[in-house]
Amino acid sequence: MPIAEVLIFEGRTDDQKRTILKEVTDALVRSTGAEPERVRVILKEIPTMHFSVAGVAIADSRAAGKAPGKL
Repeated sequence: MPIAEVLIFEGRTDDQKRTILKEVTDALVRSTGAEPERVRVILKEIPTMHFSVAGVAIADSRAAGKAPGKL
């Protein structure tokens, strides 16, 4: 049974999350040959205050209008 864990920043719509879940499932079905019913996908949203680049929280970078460093 393939299991994938996907981490994204908070702020996506429910429709975007559904698309992510479907696309990841489809990719695992194609790459492993598993039946879709056997695939599990865990989607976790990370608050932007809980992740930093160069010691600056993504939330703070966004609030200041600055793009964080490349991830």
